[in-house]
Amino acid sequence: MNSLLTAARFSPTKVLSTFFLIIVFLLSSSACNFIAPDEENTDESALNETLVALSVEQTVAAKNKDQANATIAAQQATIQAQSALATAQAQQPPPPAQATIPVPQVTQEIVINTQPAPPSNPPAGNFKEQMKNAQILLFEDVVSDPSKSRYVKQTLDSMGLRYKDDGNAIGWLKNDLLSGSPSGQPWDLVILAIEERGSVSGEYFEYLQDVLNNGSPVILEAWHLDAISQGKVSPILLKCGVQVYPYYPKSMDLTDVVLYPYSAASSSPIMNDPNRGLSFTKSLTTWMFSGDLGSLMALTGKGDAVFLLGRSPNNEVKDAALTTCMGGQLILQTFSSHSYSYNTIYPMWENYITNALRWRFGGG
Repeated sequence: MNSLLTAARFSPTKVLSTFFLIIVFLLSSSACNFIAPDEENTDESALNETLVALSVEQTVAAKNKDQANATIAAQQATIQAQSALATAQAQQPPPPAQATIPVPQVTQEIVINTQPAPPSNPPAGNFKEQMKNAQILLFEDVVSDPSKSRYVKQTLDSMGLRYKDDGNAIGWLKNDLLSGSPSGQPWDLVILAIEERGSVSGEYFEYLQDVLNNGSPVILEAWHLDAISQGKVSPILLKCGVQVYPYYPKSMDLTDVVLYPYSAASSSPIMNDPNRGLSFTKSLTTWMFSGDLGSLMALTGKGDAVFLLGRSPNNEVKDAALTTCMGGQLILQTFSSHSYSYNTIYPMWENYITNALRWRFGGG
């Protein structure tokens, strides 16, 4: 040090250089001392963080291991409990056997009857009361002609009977023939009074056959049977035992409309109960100029038809215009009611209705 001072004493420049070097040396030493502690602290912090992370992982692993051990223990306990329960159930005695009650097997025999069904008569009772409660279906096509009164409707009204009036509505008639009476039972009487000239239709005869098979009596007035006899009405005519053919006026006077009684008329209830002494010699010209006075019938010998009125007084097997057949279930008229006055034809319709319902109810 003394040598340095001695040297500086002799050269100011050297003295300054030496002083500068001393300052630089001191600063460098301070910097080294300052940086070192930071590096040591950084390394120590990193080490501490690593140790903490390892500790956390060990703790989580330990918890997971404990949970897994608990789950396994619970499963083992469940298995042991189920095994014990199965063993206990196996050791219990079986329940006593219950007696089996045999159920009888009922076999319903289906019988198909191709013959017309007999009348399903209500219980015997007062015939007049049964008539008043009868379920009657009426189809009368002259309702569309205001110049003609409704003979059949007037007769039913005068007898005090209730009825379902379909007028000339073919749709209503079809529905009523198919569905039966409002009570769901077969009709007690079905009346079809077909007089109006015009389009000839026979579709309702198919449904009428079902009505007859169900045991309902039918009164049928149909002038046009000769035009449709080979159609749907054919089974009814065959069962009745008649064949039909047209009747055209010959002299074009009232003698063409006269009806003569056949021998069976004298004893037939149709001609005598409740009205007797019926005569059809006084006629009207209502349908005379229509060109068609109706149809005539002849016996086929295969049914039970009984002729009552006709156009030939000396022939009992043909030219008939009124018959009853099927044991009295069907009354068939092939002439038109309006060829006669109401006073003439009313007693006949009352006889028709009374005897048809008597057949239905079996009344006396």
